[in-house]
Amino acid sequence: LADCGIIREDDAAKLLAAIEEVQVEGPETLAYVPSVEDLFFAVEGRIIDRTGPDVGGNLQIARSRNDLDAAMCRLMLRARLLTFTERVLTLRRTLLGVARAHIETVMPGISHTQPAQPTTLAHYLMGVLGPLARDTRRLRELYARVNRSPLGAAAFTTTGFPIDRAETARLLGFDGVVVNGYDAVGAGDHLVETVQRLHNLCASLARFTNDMLIWARQDVGYLRVGDAFIQISSIMPQKRNPVVFEHVRTRIGYVGGDAATVTAMVQGAAFGDTNDVEDPIYVPLARCVDHAQMVVDLLNAVFQTATFNTELMAQRVRDGLITTTELADRLVRDHRLSFRTAHHVVSSLVTASLNSGRPITAEQVNGTVASLTGREVALTDDDLRQALDPWAFVAARSIPGGPAPAAMARALADEAAAQADDATWLGAVTAHVNAAAALRADEVAQRVNLPDAR
Repeated sequence: LADCGIIREDDAAKLLAAIEEVQVEGPETLAYVPSVEDLFFAVEGRIIDRTGPDVGGNLQIARSRNDLDAAMCRLMLRARLLTFTERVLTLRRTLLGVARAHIETVMPGISHTQPAQPTTLAHYLMGVLGPLARDTRRLRELYARVNRSPLGAAAFTTTGFPIDRAETARLLGFDGVVVNGYDAVGAGDHLVETVQRLHNLCASLARFTNDMLIWARQDVGYLRVGDAFIQISSIMPQKRNPVVFEHVRTRIGYVGGDAATVTAMVQGAAFGDTNDVEDPIYVPLARCVDHAQMVVDLLNAVFQTATFNTELMAQRVRDGLITTTELADRLVRDHRLSFRTAHHVVSSLVTASLNSGRPITAEQVNGTVASLTGREVALTDDDLRQALDPWAFVAARSIPGGPAPAAMARALADEAAAQADDATWLGAVTAHVNAAAALRADEVAQRVNLPDAR
C-alpha cells in the first residue's frame, strides 16, 4: 500500500510495528469475545488499538477476508506439500537402497495371488518405486498450481485502488497470481486436487502394504520387521504381530475418507465465497495431509530395519513349476514352435508333473512335442535344467523393465537420477520461499527498525 502511494510511509511503519507486536503475542492472547465476529476482527481490533483508527483502519484497503482467507489456505497448503514431498523422497531413497542390496535376490513373482514367474526383490521394489516417482511428479505439478496468489481479488471483483498484485505475490514467495478475482476466491479445484493426489499415492502404497502383511506372516516368512514395529499377544506367547502395516492401512483409510469429505464439500458448495470451502474444509484437508505423511513416515521407518529371508525366497522360487514359461520360450526360440503350440505342450507337461508328483524330464518334453505336433525335437537334460533354472529365467529378461541385473542397473540409475532431479526441484522451491520470507523481514526492518533475526 505504501509502495503504491495509497498510504503514507509513516503509517505503513506504524502498521507493520503493530502487526509484529500482535504476532509476537501469539494467538493464545486472542480470547473469544462474543461481540467480536471472528479472529480477523480480533486481530484488526488489536492493531487499531495500537495505531488508532485513522492508521489501523486502513489496513484493509484493497483487501477482503475472502482473498486473505484464500491466500492463507494456499500458504498452508504450500508448506505442507513441501514437507510431504520431502518425506516421499526419503521413502524413495530408502526403498532404492533396499533394491540395490537385492538385485540378485530371486523370489516368486505373484499374479492373482499365486506364484507366477521368478523375479527379484529389486525388480519388485522398483515396481513400487514407479508409482512413487510419478506421484512426486504429480506433487510438483500440484505445487505449481497451489503456489499462486489470490491477494488483490478482494471480495471477488478486485479493487479500484492501484495496487501491485505481482509485488504482493513476490513478497509472499508465490510464483504468480490467480488472475480472475472470482476464480481467486471462488475456486476449490486446488483443494480437491490436493486430496486426490494424496489418495492416489496412498492407494498404491496400500497394495504394497497388503503384500508386506502377507510376506510377514509366519507361514510365508519372507519379511521380518524390527522389534519396534511389532506387537506381542497378550495371551499367546508365540505371536509377533507386524501391526505397523495395520496402522499404515488404517491411515490410508483416513486419507481416503478425508479426500471424499473434501471433494463432497467442494462439489456441494456454491461457486464463490462461502463458508463451506473456507474454515470448515481446512479440518479434513489438513488431516488428509497429516495422515498421508504418517503413511509415508511409517513405511520409511519400518524398511530401515526390515530384513528379508533371501534363502527362503530362493527355495520357494523352485516350487510350483513357475519357471516353465522359459521352457515354452525355449521351444519357440530353439525349435521353432509357435508360442501357442509351445504353451500347450508345456501346460500338458505341468499337469502331468503335478498329478504324478514327479519332475518334468527332457524325454517327456520331446515325447509330448512329438505326440501333440508330430514334430521331432531333441531337448537335452542340460537344456531342460537351464530352462527351469530360476536365475537363468531372470538373466534372460534383460530388456528394459526386466529383472536381469543389467536391466535393473539401468532402472536403479534412472530412479536415482529422478530422485536427484526431484531433490533439486524441492531445494529450489524451498529456497525461493525462504528468500521471500527473508525479503519480507528485510522490508519490515527497514521501515520499523526491527532486527533481521526472523
